[in-house]
Amino acid sequence: MPYARSDRARLWYEVSGEGPPLVLIGGFALVDRQFEFCDPYLRKHHTIIHWHYQGVGKSDWSMTAPYTLEGWVDDLRVVLDAAGIEKAAVWCTSTGAAIGTRFASKYPQRTSALITYPWVRSDAGWRDIFKASYEVARVFGIKQLSRLYAGVVLPPALLYSKAGVAYEKWAKLRYEENVNIATIKEVLGAYSAVDLTADVRGLRCPTMLLMGNESALNDKRDRMEAAAYDTLMREFRALKDDVEVTTIRGAGSTYCMITKPRECSEAVIRYLEKVRRTATRRKTAQRRT
Repeated sequence: MPYARSDRARLWYEVSGEGPPLVLIGGFALVDRQFEFCDPYLRKHHTIIHWHYQGVGKSDWSMTAPYTLEGWVDDLRVVLDAAGIEKAAVWCTSTGAAIGTRFASKYPQRTSALITYPWVRSDAGWRDIFKASYEVARVFGIKQLSRLYAGVVLPPALLYSKAGVAYEKWAKLRYEENVNIATIKEVLGAYSAVDLTADVRGLRCPTMLLMGNESALNDKRDRMEAAAYDTLMREFRALKDDVEVTTIRGAGSTYCMITKPRECSEAVIRYLEKVRRTATRRKTAQRRT
């Protein structure tokens, strides 16, 4: 099990598969396991880099300094250096989208493409979501936090089905593995300060927005408009209108890769192949001129 070391922490990572490198960044409580059901499809086409940033999963949970988005972005740079990977595509979702988007903006020379959940900034609605998340974990326990998120990001029809119950049993254990009540407040606090407005405007790599369209987050009666499909897409595209959009129909919001892993994986594989073909044509044209 390889580890990289930054000046702040020991960082877990794992490399598998064959082909062009693809970094995966999940949300704070599932991290690499958010892509668990996509891995078999992706490894046939890409070298997959799973990793955990400081404060979650198998990386150090030490609190020698406050957790920050900038620190986590540099954690990824350290991991890529340790793995000997100069440039990679990034697929990120949920709170992991902030890390991937900021990385692509800060290190454009190391990012071949970005596939992301269209989260731009923490407004009052998002800050309330993070505050409520911490309080649920504190009062009822980490396992119950997984139930909270399942209730809002899974398709409503799936929630009480046999598959939905199986997912919940799986997710509870993943949450317990990856987050700690002693650090979760600091992790969520770092996400509460996110504002990627300038980063999104400045993105230079090919970018695709990817998410599911089916979840309770789209029901405005539940006062979750800040995290609804239409709101997220509109805010991101207002800053960068040349992105490609892929919507996984019937899949759950940030959990689209859990509810429909084959469809999500195939969409990502197709997009990255298109990006590579375009880059090859450009290089050929430049050589000819």
